[in-house]
Amino acid sequence: MDEMLGNHYFLARNYARAADLLEKALRSDQKNKAIRRKLIICFAETGHVDKALTVFLSLIKEDIDFIINTDPVDDDCPCPELVYDMEHWNVNTCQSLDTTVVLGMLWLFCNLHKSFEYFTQAANMDKNDKMIKSILALLNVRQQEENARV
Repeated sequence: MDEMLGNHYFLARNYARAADLLEKALRSDQKNKAIRRKLIICFAETGHVDKALTVFLSLIKEDIDFIINTDPVDDDCPCPELVYDMEHWNVNTCQSLDTTVVLGMLWLFCNLHKSFEYFTQAANMDKNDKMIKSILALLNVRQQEENARV
């Protein structure tokens, strides 16, 4: 019930309410990748970047393709619009580390290489962040795999 209602709020773009319900649903089904994928977006959009990053790292360690292969239409993924708004809203301002990390997470739903670029920027902004370094390493491996297929 919590997942269904959480999905409803997610579709309505009420990320705060969706996050509450999806977190409850995740307690009952901790391996549910679809819930975790939505929670990344909910947490990022409600300013809980650390929570989003924790879920993001866990999910890409387990199955990075689950995020990469997201279909914006079929999965009703708001990331293209969210990225557009963030990039254009911040165009004349200095991006914070949190904004850069959020853009890195959101871009992975659409474009691996753009995600890698943002996480590279984030790593340069905070050279001691082990989580960002771990994410960057995973993205680098995935890019190399993709390049080897070409």
